[in-house]
Amino acid sequence: MKTQKNVKYWLLGVVVSIAISAFAEQTPLYPTGLVLDNQGNLIMSEKGQKRIAVYSSDGRRMEKTYAMPEIPTGVAVCENFLYVTTFETKGVLRVLDLSDGKEIAAVETGSGACSPLVNKETGKLYVCNQFQNTVSEFDMKTNKVLRTVSVLREPKAAVISKDGKYLYVTNFLPAQRADVDYVAACVSVIELEGFSKVKDIKLANGSNALRGICITPDGKFVYVSHNLGRYTVPTSQLQQGWMNTSAFSVIDTEKQEFMGVVIVDEPERGAAGIWSIACNEENIFISHSGTHEISVIRHKDMLDKFLAYPDKSMLEYDLTFLYGLRERIPLQGNGPRSILLADRRLIVPTYFADILNIMDIHTHALTAVELNPERVESDVDKGEKYFNDASHCFQNWQSCNGCHPGDGRTDGMNWDLMNDGVGNSKNCKSMLFSHVTPPSMISGVRESAEWAVRAGFKFIQFFDVSEEDARCVDAYLKSLKPVPSPYLVNGELSAKAKAGKKIYEKLKCDECHSGIYYTDMKMHRIGEDIEFEKGWDTPTLREVWRTAPYLFDGRAATMQEVFEIHRHGIDRKISKKDIEALTEYVNSL
Repeated sequence: MKTQKNVKYWLLGVVVSIAISAFAEQTPLYPTGLVLDNQGNLIMSEKGQKRIAVYSSDGRRMEKTYAMPEIPTGVAVCENFLYVTTFETKGVLRVLDLSDGKEIAAVETGSGACSPLVNKETGKLYVCNQFQNTVSEFDMKTNKVLRTVSVLREPKAAVISKDGKYLYVTNFLPAQRADVDYVAACVSVIELEGFSKVKDIKLANGSNALRGICITPDGKFVYVSHNLGRYTVPTSQLQQGWMNTSAFSVIDTEKQEFMGVVIVDEPERGAAGIWSIACNEENIFISHSGTHEISVIRHKDMLDKFLAYPDKSMLEYDLTFLYGLRERIPLQGNGPRSILLADRRLIVPTYFADILNIMDIHTHALTAVELNPERVESDVDKGEKYFNDASHCFQNWQSCNGCHPGDGRTDGMNWDLMNDGVGNSKNCKSMLFSHVTPPSMISGVRESAEWAVRAGFKFIQFFDVSEEDARCVDAYLKSLKPVPSPYLVNGELSAKAKAGKKIYEKLKCDECHSGIYYTDMKMHRIGEDIEFEKGWDTPTLREVWRTAPYLFDGRAATMQEVFEIHRHGIDRKISKKDIEALTEYVNSL
């Protein structure tokens, strides 16, 4: 009944328009951020074209473009200036004159610079440095970084409190060991006057991939969109496919405390790939990149029901909470990520289709504009799309991105999968270099990444993937490139890391972690916790700084704990100074 209603709505409400333009290019745009300028033009940062594009307010006409030297990761506007974060090798905030695109300043902020946020009241701008694990404060008058503060792990987005005193920052992944009963990512709170972190607010158990954040118009609550991994239960005991759910958390800004979580899936229909969240007094808007839709939730009714809920700890299991409070609106195109709430409109580009959806927030009428009509997808492009698509999964619960968020990396949690028995939770591995470092999975149960890809679709998503689509996913995973380590200094090992390299060689770490991928691609019996006769697969140390926690069951939260507490590979007395140097070297790989 509900599906029929949605189809009817779609046929009646959507008008598809094709932009008439001479600017269209075949390469996908891959939008990473969007904002309106003072004239109402739509400005998008585009990863695929490596540019900033200025469109008319309805997206039907391109006004101009500004080429970027590195991938643009976010965009903000203040008065006549455009602020663009870029990152490939160095995280940079670029200041452009909106009238002609001339670059006025380019300031390094930190590795993984993204999500620029303007504070018009103070003349400051904030940048999340995802891989530096920091947030920078930028003075828009002097074009200089004033202060930088550390958060927990991979800050992705931020919002300013209504009183202007605090900055709430999402940490993408949990920053802790994984072999415990409660694993969750946090929202860090930064006191702006002193620019210091004053609190980390831990969300519901299993919270990871924190992406979107918004604050209610009255400033009383902060909402954070994220995955909710059911890692504590063997997947054999869960409803098929119900490993990852989608949710948003509610934070009380007065107490700066986590209150509870709202599930946006339904009992027999997932809403996977939750991405961005925005709200006004009437509604909450959420993009679902995996199911290609927008959730529109009646704000006051949801909040009243939430506040009256007797035991909020049970909310994380309540798949019926939003019954009667939410409408799921299908979009034109694949993969809505970024959203922009502007007056009467919700503006939503689709990441994997280059179609701009504009919804009237009162009538929910949709207009879709094709931004790149000559768009052509490579096998890599198709593979990334399939990797993130949950529409083919049983009941739309999840995609590959559910367990491997952040471009095929890790979710920071242990999983008890059925492919090697039940009751042996193991750390989630990054997909980087998976196709050139067999076997696959920590227990080596899959002889190759190719087999692991096909088995993942079949046994985790309960879908028989075509060989053509599987090969495209292979191509995407093979295309993944390591992010330059933030521990490097101008692309080179620091003096401390060079000392650590000598210790690495002295301890003969290179006997197992050898070659260009720092793995011998063999199985080894390590430690006392040996369940499998052959032991565990030797993981690559490339980009290991990004893949915490460590060891097969995630018992080490940091690389230093690997050496200092668990003494992995250390069979002799070693000083704390040497351990720190060794850690620096390994984190630099």
